[in-house]
Amino acid sequence: MPRRGLGARCRPYLAAVLGLVCLIQGIFIAERQYLSDDLAAAFGAASPGCGGSEARPARIVDGATAVGNATASPRPVGVGDFGDATTARGGTAAWRPAGSDEWREQWAHAYSSLGVRSTGPDDGLVLSGADSLRDETLAGLASMERRYEEADALPDFRARGLGWVEDRLGMVLAVVVVGGSGKDAAPRPDGDGGRVSVYVVDVVGNRTRCGPGDGGPATHPPLTMWVRASPAADASGAASGPSGSGEASAEMFAGTALPHEFGNGDPRCAWRYDFEPRTAGAYSVHVKLLTYNGFADFDPERCNANVQGLRRVPGVDGDGIEPLEEANRRRVAELAIRNNWTHTRGVSGFKMYSPNDACCEACTRARGCRAWTTPGSRHYDNCQLFFDRVEDDLDFADGRTGHYLGRGRSYTFTKQTFGYVERRRRLQERRLAVAPDDIKKPWGPDMFKNAAHGTSRSESTAYFLGCGWSSLMSFESPCHDPSDDMVHGSGVRVQVGSPPPPGPAPPGEERPEGAERRPCTLEDERVSNSFAGRWVQYPFPDDETCSALVQDRKTKADFRDFRAEYLDDEPPLCWHRDDISRHANTCVEPGCQWVLNHRWKTSLRKQDRWYGRWEQYGCNVMDVSTADLQKCVDERRISKIEVRGASIAEILDGYMIQRTHGIKFVKEGGNTLTAILDTLKFPHLLWHNSVARQRSLFEDDAQFPPVPPTVEHYWVSGFYITSEREPHTHVDRSLQFTRLAEEILGERGYRPINVLGPTAAFAYDTDGQADGLHISGPPAKVAVQKFFHHLCRDVLA
Repeated sequence: MPRRGLGARCRPYLAAVLGLVCLIQGIFIAERQYLSDDLAAAFGAASPGCGGSEARPARIVDGATAVGNATASPRPVGVGDFGDATTARGGTAAWRPAGSDEWREQWAHAYSSLGVRSTGPDDGLVLSGADSLRDETLAGLASMERRYEEADALPDFRARGLGWVEDRLGMVLAVVVVGGSGKDAAPRPDGDGGRVSVYVVDVVGNRTRCGPGDGGPATHPPLTMWVRASPAADASGAASGPSGSGEASAEMFAGTALPHEFGNGDPRCAWRYDFEPRTAGAYSVHVKLLTYNGFADFDPERCNANVQGLRRVPGVDGDGIEPLEEANRRRVAELAIRNNWTHTRGVSGFKMYSPNDACCEACTRARGCRAWTTPGSRHYDNCQLFFDRVEDDLDFADGRTGHYLGRGRSYTFTKQTFGYVERRRRLQERRLAVAPDDIKKPWGPDMFKNAAHGTSRSESTAYFLGCGWSSLMSFESPCHDPSDDMVHGSGVRVQVGSPPPPGPAPPGEERPEGAERRPCTLEDERVSNSFAGRWVQYPFPDDETCSALVQDRKTKADFRDFRAEYLDDEPPLCWHRDDISRHANTCVEPGCQWVLNHRWKTSLRKQDRWYGRWEQYGCNVMDVSTADLQKCVDERRISKIEVRGASIAEILDGYMIQRTHGIKFVKEGGNTLTAILDTLKFPHLLWHNSVARQRSLFEDDAQFPPVPPTVEHYWVSGFYITSEREPHTHVDRSLQFTRLAEEILGERGYRPINVLGPTAAFAYDTDGQADGLHISGPPAKVAVQKFFHHLCRDVLA
């Protein structure tokens, strides 16, 4: 075999060195411009001799990418994420995307105790209403898109909210209300007992089809939408309600819209949420997007995380963070050149407590992403995502022009006035979410000690669509207005007449109206009864009944939110009073103030004299006074009450200490009882564990041993989450894991306390730090009230 010359033998090494130099040079150029950290520039614009064929912007042709005259199909979105592309973009067969069957089964089970009523007569009203809203809805979405485009931020528009639904699913949604009266609602001819139905309908109807077809029964995209019907605001913006009225009362309903199939065979997608007020008045309806494919499971092993900490850089002097950042830039560049990944971009996270999990999730969601590193190559970038070519980065591709849309934006996230807002929202100057360069995030040497890289999981995954707190998107892809996830038509007013039209009581109501309801049992806490109730607001108690509504500074408890003072000799109804305006206004963690300034605010937050209770259909959760509780402790010989869990347990413990600080417990002994209220650390379970992993933990005797006779162990369900504090921490998985706990822990003697329904109504209003997760105030009190009810029911009934 002939020997090659020195030049021939060294040519591969010289090419690799030249490529690495070009790659690093391209990173620095991109960083200086802050238009993109696209490493494709390293192959085209860095210097002569660094190539250039990959630097041309990709041209998008009917879903495929083209460079010059060569075309290539884009990398898969994910394993079955969006079903068959032909069906989703104009086909006629029924659509069956990944996750749709489980989504329907899980949410239908949560509502199963309420039953499903036929709404065939509504179809004509709903479809005509959707047709009449079509032009208005399309114009509103186009205006929203222009608002993002004018700020050079189209990727933000398509990353979440209504823009994501239109871009990925081809749907444009609008709210149509049937029942009640008013110019925004379509009254039913027969009244139907005062029932009101909120429909969410795709007004386009020809790109994504849910009606019956060749594929079998109708199947809807697994799209989770939060719905709330609450007392409508008056002209001043405050909610109309019973405060100070002496007679009036109001109700509030909240939950998830379920799939609706039109009986006439119309194939467009629709969802429905029913509520039946028993109180006359005006109700305001809002619908917000939350998740897509929210029940998708994940396998963390598929992230292939490889930790290689960075501490020193040969040849670079200094003890600060700059040498570490330089080493990290080299690491990112070397990984790209070694795998011929000619395009990368960074991700600036918000409160990423577990960067490996978050960066792996970011890569799995990003279409075309092959691999990830943490930290990213640029200051404040928590992740770096790698792609074969720039045209594979479909999330940042402009299909109309063929251009790659960089990360640069033409505003500073400080102030911006919008000419378009959702209907019935006053024009006002709003503060935007904050950009990475406008706030100092945690960034120090410790971040580089656990530097890692890995791959996309290449599996179907969940997408958070809401405008709430998101560890992956609050900085990187923010909603420019907190209402950009709100379905068009939200804010409609529905008038329920006085007195309400006659009709059947809500499902589950076994006794005539006005009759005393039975005490609730543990069967009423089952997942199937999650939404078998509603909030009822009553006239605010006068000063002769209750003490002044002030912050509780007498009870010793580490409580970080507003908590009204409650005196031991007051009636228990006084404990339910609240000042909603004083909840969730402070920050515990650095940087959350930017989220508070950007939150979606409702008229409920203006109620500074709020008094109401969660009331189940068909049964009653009793109020327990201090004297009642002492009697219960004495007769049941309760030696102590423990609250277990993590951050949510701290909220519940603050109310528990307030109610028990004057109680004298019996001395612990062989015949005494210990009562436990346990949150199971639910958010942490959702964040870290797959379904299979959590099932094995619930079944592990060491983790959850059978409850002994001397203990009553109550566990609190997951909350109705409207955010993504960390990957996988969504409302759908909160329901899923609650159901799993019910199935397994019930056999071991653990007793459920269900607050999924009660937390839904306040998820945007009393959530600590506006994080959509740590919900305090009235819903947290429900958990404690239910605990006392079941613990003392046999003694006090």
